[in-house]
Amino acid sequence: MTGTRLAPKARRTARAVLRLAPLTITGFMQFSWFGSLVVSSDPYAIVRRDWHQFFLTGHQLLSGDLSAIYPRTFESAYFWLYPPYCIYLTAPLGVLPEWWAYALCVVVEIVAVAGALALLRATLPARREDHVTAAIVILASMPFNTAVVIGQISGVLSLILAASLWAWRRRHMLVVGLLLSLLFIKPNLAVFFVAASLLARQWRVLAGMGLGGATMVLASLPLGLERWHEYVRTSRDYVSVVQSSVPMWKQLTLYAFWRTATGGTSSDPAVVLPWLASVAVVLGVTMLAWWRRRDSEGALPRLFGLTVLLAVSANMYVYFYDGLVLLVPGVVWWVLRDEYRSRARHGLIGACLLGMFVVGYLRIFLTSEGINWVSAFIAIWLVCEATDLLATSPPSTALQ
Repeated sequence: MTGTRLAPKARRTARAVLRLAPLTITGFMQFSWFGSLVVSSDPYAIVRRDWHQFFLTGHQLLSGDLSAIYPRTFESAYFWLYPPYCIYLTAPLGVLPEWWAYALCVVVEIVAVAGALALLRATLPARREDHVTAAIVILASMPFNTAVVIGQISGVLSLILAASLWAWRRRHMLVVGLLLSLLFIKPNLAVFFVAASLLARQWRVLAGMGLGGATMVLASLPLGLERWHEYVRTSRDYVSVVQSSVPMWKQLTLYAFWRTATGGTSSDPAVVLPWLASVAVVLGVTMLAWWRRRDSEGALPRLFGLTVLLAVSANMYVYFYDGLVLLVPGVVWWVLRDEYRSRARHGLIGACLLGMFVVGYLRIFLTSEGINWVSAFIAIWLVCEATDLLATSPPSTALQ
């Protein structure tokens, strides 16, 4: 009897340990990074990464040196690329010592990801174990660990997306628009949600985005209209930097895939033509999925996640750390797996996610050379998601 009772307990313990195993990657990554700062003879030299530009911008804002915020050249490794209204967000960093500013960036990133996961759990009814498993994998992922290390804002973007989906499912449409307007922190991502709202005929969402966007623009005017001229110039010039200087392994876009797959230059027809054709495909299937399923309440989380995938895949540039926003469609894929019409398509998405997880770390630890397969995996994921949504057979309680 004792052995019979212990066997189920032992199995539960083994499953729990196996589920937590990916967190050893998180522990290794963070211990290695912060340990290297402790033992380094010059920790400032290695810690001054993306977050440090936010720190410098905060000091420039508070000192009134506004003309120095946007770069005149792109010779340095890091520069300010965000719209003028985002400059205000750096003010808290401008009053903090450097190490405290870095600590604040790290804490904000972790809290934002935790908030995004909590909102997704409240939005997507599923077993607690399913949400816990998804959270563990996300915390073990390369985008999360690198975003924490370099102090990027990908977690904040993920929180905005999760909050928007939460509000959308509760039909607070104006609130959805106001939340999505915050995504104009990175306009190259936000524009895809404008298009999705148009396809869904969600006029209150569009009104909220317009209201929120207009408010942010008006709030930036005290910084001077010159900031907008400088921002437009910087954004235009940065496209050529992406095409000529940015390593393609750092990107998650179809553009990066075709550049690395063909070995061509930005103007090479062997790059441009397949890139435009593949963007047309992912854009077309996404638009068709929204058009066909826009009135299906149950399809909303998947359509929303599909838009996130499109915003990454069809963009000109999206960096590896911003891959953290894929936690939204990733959680949807896992916890709503019974909603998929095809087991094969669901399984192929899972294979793509596994490939992204593994290749992401291989790029960091082994080599950055070769084809950018992560970008291809994201595009395949998108096509599988869209075609499954477009399947005509009604969903069943289990995968077919």
